[in-house]
Amino acid sequence: MNNLIIDGNIWVIILWFASYSFLGWVWESIYRSIVNRRFINSGFLAGPFIPIYGFGALLYILLMHVSINPFFLFFVGGILACMLEYITSWLLEKIFHARWWDYSKEKLNINGRVCLIGFLAFAFFAAILPYIQLGVGQLINILTEGWRIAIAIIFILTILIDLFHTSRGLIKLNKTLAHYQAELERHAAPFIDIARKGKEHTLELLINQHHRIMDTFPAFKSIKYPETFKKVRKLYKETRYQPEGIKKPAPRKRRAKHSH
Repeated sequence: MNNLIIDGNIWVIILWFASYSFLGWVWESIYRSIVNRRFINSGFLAGPFIPIYGFGALLYILLMHVSINPFFLFFVGGILACMLEYITSWLLEKIFHARWWDYSKEKLNINGRVCLIGFLAFAFFAAILPYIQLGVGQLINILTEGWRIAIAIIFILTILIDLFHTSRGLIKLNKTLAHYQAELERHAAPFIDIARKGKEHTLELLINQHHRIMDTFPAFKSIKYPETFKKVRKLYKETRYQPEGIKKPAPRKRRAKHSH
């Protein structure tokens, strides 16, 4: 039972969080890769972690302090996970003026942020988590305190660097969309011509820096600049990494071998 209880050791808690953030990334990436028939690096961050799974798992572990009855975990865990997903969606929208997922087409959804299928999936994981946590807890208990601290610190630094890099990219995306929208309102030129003008706001820069958003999040949409982002996504789908006018690097010439 020790592995099912949060005993106040902050390094163990961080490693639990890291483990489930990684396992969530593995699960979601495998599922989405199978559905799309190509590898999908899932999640908000660029690295192999999806923090919402880590937070969700810690919520489930707190529930285990009350009961490990699978029916209790199923219903209460499913509800808490949906609340967490709803809050996460709302926060991302408010901070970055964008939505990463939209369940509006699913049955029994709430504002497109959560839906019945999501509830059932989260509830199922909540019900079986005691068995998963026993394995995760035992694995972490093998480590000495020194190794726990070292790995936890590396994880924290990795997440912070990834979060900074991702946030910076999204801020740049919003600035670029704002520039395009202003240019579209000022000129009657085709979008592709406007996108290729200027050194700082080029189409090539947009494609190279934000192709992961285009590939990984088909439901991603800009709240602040919806129509402009639709044009960008449409153009991206038509060009697929090599828009007209982007020159591929010339192959290096092989040096002729001289006989001696």
